[in-house]
Amino acid sequence: MSATLTIGNVAFSNTLPLVHYLPEFLPGAQIIHEVPSRLGPMLARGELDVAMLSSIELLRDPGYGYVPGLGVCSDGPVRSVLLWTRRPPERAETVALDGNSLSSRVLTRILFSDLWRNRPRFITYTPPVTNGLAIADAALTIGDNSFDELNDESVSIVDLGQAWKDLTGLPFVFAVWITRPGLDPASIAEPFQAALEKSLRNVDELTGRYARPDGAHGADFFKTYFTRDIRYRLGEREREGLALYLNKAESIVKHAQTA
Repeated sequence: MSATLTIGNVAFSNTLPLVHYLPEFLPGAQIIHEVPSRLGPMLARGELDVAMLSSIELLRDPGYGYVPGLGVCSDGPVRSVLLWTRRPPERAETVALDGNSLSSRVLTRILFSDLWRNRPRFITYTPPVTNGLAIADAALTIGDNSFDELNDESVSIVDLGQAWKDLTGLPFVFAVWITRPGLDPASIAEPFQAALEKSLRNVDELTGRYARPDGAHGADFFKTYFTRDIRYRLGEREREGLALYLNKAESIVKHAQTA
């Protein structure tokens, strides 16, 4: 069964340790790379068996599960989910949200409401971040778009992984391997876990795939990113953070539907 899986993966560098060696452990699987906002509908339509999806997608269908022990998490700064802002978050009036994000869009709303006690107007934009800052006081970036350079001293950067920890004291789970209804996630866990473990043993090989020649985001940057900024193992504290996020997110989603 597992050898014929159709797998959806987010087309960002932060998932590389989770997916790079998957073909070795699942040689018959088909892996499709897409942005989070497109993978969700594909899983919902039954086009995928499992997908690396924004954690908020767990609210879409009570039949969804997720592969145990794995995720894209942070326990403090994550460096790839950022709020670029010309005003302190407490005083921002407009916030531009990356249209490709899912979990991070809702996380941003939670932080403005619960941490910064502010209710700005949210709008959607298409990266790069300069597009967002052209129409709003602040702009959210996710994934590799957060590695852009911006030479503008009027703009400060807030790391949303750290902001969530400031609010809750817990890690944040940005994404997990979500399984379609009817597929037991524990039954396919072994090859996914093995692929991650091999990546972490061979992290220098992975860093070379994303190192940039300009030096700002070279091999050392990605080695730190893959081994310290991003946490790929999902333990008790991560599950607690995920449960709290989903509880808060569900309230926001319901409010948006009735507003």
